[in-house]
Amino acid sequence: MLQSLTLGTNEWMMIWGAGIALFALFIMWRVSRYDLAGAAVDSAWQVATGQRTSENPTALEQKLRDINAGASVGGKAKRAAGTVIGHFAAKVANFIAILMLLAGGGLIAAGYFWR
Repeated sequence: MLQSLTLGTNEWMMIWGAGIALFALFIMWRVSRYDLAGAAVDSAWQVATGQRTSENPTALEQKLRDINAGASVGGKAKRAAGTVIGHFAAKVANFIAILMLLAGGGLIAAGYFWR
């Protein structure tokens, strides 16, 4: 017969820690597209490895094309402001995700070592 599976406090701490850490990684993955510093590093790598072509623009070139797609000067300014605001919001969200990773790792360690 099957025994019922009962989880103790330590196991639940590790499960919740892993869940928090995975959620933090998901947040970091989603906000990375708004981070201009990451786009600059990706662009430099793309140029350095010779992957940049006219059909394959770098991340910074793509952001600049998006800004220049504005119909007027005001539209371009709004897109540029949105890009800058997105960059700083991504930095804040990335910092929060790092704190969540630390908390998740702490829960996992506490669940493993605390007996």
